[in-house]
Amino acid sequence: MDRLATLLYYSCGITDARGGLRAAPSAGATYPIETCAIVNDVEGVPAGIYRYLASTHELALIREGDHRRDLERAAISQRMVVEANVVVVLTAVFERTERRYGGRAQRYIAMEAGHIAQNVCLVATAIGLGTCAIGAFHDDAVNRVMGLDGRRESALYLVTIGTIERSNA
Repeated sequence: MDRLATLLYYSCGITDARGGLRAAPSAGATYPIETCAIVNDVEGVPAGIYRYLASTHELALIREGDHRRDLERAAISQRMVVEANVVVVLTAVFERTERRYGGRAQRYIAMEAGHIAQNVCLVATAIGLGTCAIGAFHDDAVNRVMGLDGRRESALYLVTIGTIERSNA
């Protein structure tokens, strides 16, 4: 649980002492990206889908249970989705950026998702975890797993995170 907290804080948490700025840049500080975690094998955290609340540095339970198989099917049967301890799902609430930037918002939203995904990968590696960013998935299927409407909010990126088993070979 400590490593998950570290990972989320340094990937997308509020890191400014004044409480405004986050670990990843956001166009106009609109923060359209929501960071969710599908947790399975994390000591101290029951299996389920959670939303990371940057303002309080907490996980809010969305739905209990093991959702790995559904997510694996949605992610075109990529095995690492089932084997990961956590799958970070980056979603976008489009209106947050669209109301300020109109047609250019899609670019800014994609950039922000990329910044956060890169942070997740860098932090995971720094704390001894394996990681893999996944862009190949069926949007509607991942949105169903996450309980998203796909219009107001939609999944953009998946990042698997897990312990690395080392062989003695």
